Amino acid sequence: MKKQAKHLEPSMNAMASAVGDFIRYWGFRRIHGQIWTWLYLSQTPLSGADLVRRLKVSKALVNPALHELVNYQLIHIVPEASDDKTQKFAAQPRVMEVIRNILKEREAQLIAKAQFCQSELTAQAADMTDITNNFNKDSIISLNKSRLNNLGEMIQMAGIAVEFLSQMEGFEV
Repeated sequence: MKKQAKHLEPSMNAMASAVGDFIRYWGFRRIHGQIWTWLYLSQTPLSGADLVRRLKVSKALVNPALHELVNYQLIHIVPEASDDKTQKFAAQPRVMEVIRNILKEREAQLIAKAQFCQSELTAQAADMTDITNNFNKDSIISLNKSRLNNLGEMIQMAGIAVEFLSQMEGFEV
């Protein structure tokens, strides 16, 4: 049985690397996706040492990533599987719930910041005139107000999309 499990390790690492590459798109590090994949697909909880050995990476890379994944609620410590010295981890099985939480917290904050900046720039641009006689011509910023409004609409649509995705129910990976 151990021989079969060992045979799966290269394929598991390839899968973990693919998920790690994909998860970078969402602003996480590759190691987050690799760890999460191993924990999600494992039938039993794994320790940090297990992950270091399987991923062939350093403990210094795995430990902080484990704590970050716990903070994002993508994984959790399994008390009954842990002894006094070794914590074991398992993936949150309800992935869409976690993704919704991350969208609500992280992406919503990014969109709110972009909306604020766009509103501030719009307000400042409304007060500006095209008087150029007191300025060096090279220091003038020519602002396309129509595009600034379009950018505001794009940010607003991104906010609507994040809100929609964060409220999706019934779809579970």
